[in-house]
Amino acid sequence: MIRGEAWVNTGATAQDAYRLLLRAYIAPALRELGFRRGPSPGAFRYETVTHAAEVRFRKSRGSTRQDVSFWADMHASDIKTEWVYWQRTLHSLATGLGELLFLWEVRSGGPVEPVASEVLRVFGSYGWPAIQAALDNPGYPKDPTVRWPRTFPKIPRGPMFDDEIEAAERSRAELADLMKRAGNDPHAFEALLAQLETDPHPGIRQRAAWWLLHRASEERSRQALRAAAADDEDVEVRWIARYALRLADRGTATRATS
Repeated sequence: MIRGEAWVNTGATAQDAYRLLLRAYIAPALRELGFRRGPSPGAFRYETVTHAAEVRFRKSRGSTRQDVSFWADMHASDIKTEWVYWQRTLHSLATGLGELLFLWEVRSGGPVEPVASEVLRVFGSYGWPAIQAALDNPGYPKDPTVRWPRTFPKIPRGPMFDDEIEAAERSRAELADLMKRAGNDPHAFEALLAQLETDPHPGIRQRAAWWLLHRASEERSRQALRAAAADDEDVEVRWIARYALRLADRGTATRATS
């Protein structure tokens, strides 16, 4: 934090306040985590040997000299190919875990530090664990010589037959019912774990893993999530499971649902 810049000088615009927020607060905090300046204004990049993550702060098109609204996009990619295999907005992560958030806002002549503190709190609670989970042995690009322990028959692409559509809809409806009942019904909870372990559709397994994120402090959920994180062939399922475990270790998931 750069002291003495907590308030924008009289006559400064909201655009000045936004630049101050990024320069004096966001950049130093992310630099401490290992980020460096990214390829575009408001972007910050973190790299491992093989993969990279970027956080990009974006202003609303409706921003003016008096008011700037903004949010943060995040993504992870393979360095060699630059193909993106994971992306989220910071707001979507936080709201998906129970936070009530709107676009952040700075105004001309107003304080910058409280806004910066809130941005960094949300990033530290939700964004940084998500990025760490995305960079943790992501298994992307797929190595054809590697077979994940939990591998499923490939779902054919192209037009689906009526019976396939009906089966997919039935699976989604069954999962929705299980998620409604699993909080109080041990049998529904076990059935939900079975879907995470055995359903061939990655979307079903992803939704099951996300539900378990809210119960990740419980040992039975942690067992299922650890298995999915290590064994599932789908990169998104593995990410959700690893993210859930990181949040549980920090206590974030528990706080979000309490």
